Amino acid sequence: MKKIKIILFVLGLFVMSSGCSDDFGDMNVDPNSTTKVEPKFFLNAMQQEVFANYQRNVNLYPDLYSQYWANTVSGFGSPRYEYVDGWIGNQWKEHYTRHLRQDLAMQEAYGDNEFFVDAIAIKEIWMCYWWSRMTDTYGDMPYFGAGVGDAVPYSSQQEIYADLFTRLNVAINNITGGEEQYNYTDDYDLIYGGDALQWRKFGNSLRLRLAMRISNADPEKAQAEAQAAVSGPGGLLVSNADVVKVPMWSKGWFDYLHQMAWNWNNIRMSKTFSNYLYNQSSVGEDPRAPKWFAYQVFNEDLKKVEPKTKEEAGFPIYNGIENGFNLVQSDADEVFATINLEGGYVDFVGSEDDDMYCPVMFYSEVKFLEAEAALRGWISGDANALYKEGVQASMDYVGVDENDATAYLSGLTTLTGANENQLKQIITQKWLANFPNGVEGWADFRRTDYPDITLPKSGVSGSSTVAAGTWVKRISYPDNAHQQDEENMPSLLNTRDLDRMDIRVWWDTADTKTKDGSGLMNSNF
Repeated sequence: MKKIKIILFVLGLFVMSSGCSDDFGDMNVDPNSTTKVEPKFFLNAMQQEVFANYQRNVNLYPDLYSQYWANTVSGFGSPRYEYVDGWIGNQWKEHYTRHLRQDLAMQEAYGDNEFFVDAIAIKEIWMCYWWSRMTDTYGDMPYFGAGVGDAVPYSSQQEIYADLFTRLNVAINNITGGEEQYNYTDDYDLIYGGDALQWRKFGNSLRLRLAMRISNADPEKAQAEAQAAVSGPGGLLVSNADVVKVPMWSKGWFDYLHQMAWNWNNIRMSKTFSNYLYNQSSVGEDPRAPKWFAYQVFNEDLKKVEPKTKEEAGFPIYNGIENGFNLVQSDADEVFATINLEGGYVDFVGSEDDDMYCPVMFYSEVKFLEAEAALRGWISGDANALYKEGVQASMDYVGVDENDATAYLSGLTTLTGANENQLKQIITQKWLANFPNGVEGWADFRRTDYPDITLPKSGVSGSSTVAAGTWVKRISYPDNAHQQDEENMPSLLNTRDLDRMDIRVWWDTADTKTKDGSGLMNSNF
């Protein structure tokens, strides 16, 4: 797939000009010039935001908080729950000054044109994904009326979610799939090549994700939205061919996992993740482990480091390092497993045109969402069968040998016992399958408090706003928002001292510390 490199400066000029005064009329407008930027340029740029500034926006926060990865740089604050405005503060700024402005510019230019019905619906589905990601990070935030130049009151996360469900419903039902509609084309829609019917599947699947997200905060609404998602026109993602992921062009430079885990050596596999790769099935090692991970071994003859299997590197397992060290051991790069760029996993090895792929939603996630909805009695289907389908889908996507996948599945415990126990097993396997999507891994842990995740090894930092012995629950608002807009913030968060990172977002209704002696919550049903 050819990748279009957007000149963001040109887009920025258009976006900024859309809100400017018309006092000068048309006196300086060339009648033969292009006065509108086509939607395809906007969507292409908006999709690339998934991996934009990835280290500071994702890897130093959700990737570590999900415990897929652990930091290996001594003195980094975020693994011990510190807020660093020069890192994660960028996400807020980029959302409001780039992503949202592009969305509003496209809506203003094409929202009322029948030729662009599908294009606008696709844009809306993408923005619902992006807004959910943002509010899941911060909680309440400027939403209604945001992005047009004036400060607006912060909307509650409950209000934002309600509107996202409405927007998704409209977008899903508006999609026509008609050949006469404007098409983003394969060159510009990096996910589905302009296929509106594929976007409708993602819209329904995203609706199901958000429905399950609010399962504890508003179960009645969650049930209704889950049922609407499953029965929505076009259905859900139905195979690994439907996976929602954004490619990174092989001729470009990207700040993504290959930089942090291989080139820069800032992270290694988390010990938590390593433990779950070895304790879930009676066969022992999860067959996805050697696809995802390798060891860095220096080749004396070639004078470079190469990826090696655990056997080649002389280790019994793929080891992970504990999360939250303040001072990291000096040989961490060599003794802990890292990303395997040559193991055959498509999202890490890429293709002829694409270096890597950044995940948004796996097909396996949809099966686990269905399994949980069935367990709750909200949709038809057997929870255990759907759960096993989710594991199988992940094995297939990662490229595991069929016999190895069958053996692993046969060694898994069947869902039995109390609903909490069954949910813990579903979420644990979902968490494994969602690797390396740290945004989702962290969200599921906060919502369900599964799987079991450790506190920082060196303790919660004294510079953080997270109480000792407590897990991080959200990200603080950026310094700039406090300096310019505290009057619009929620009253419980409107100073730097109040804006704590151990305050739960709306859909996170319980405290991990309340687990009983068997490691179960009593709050998910």
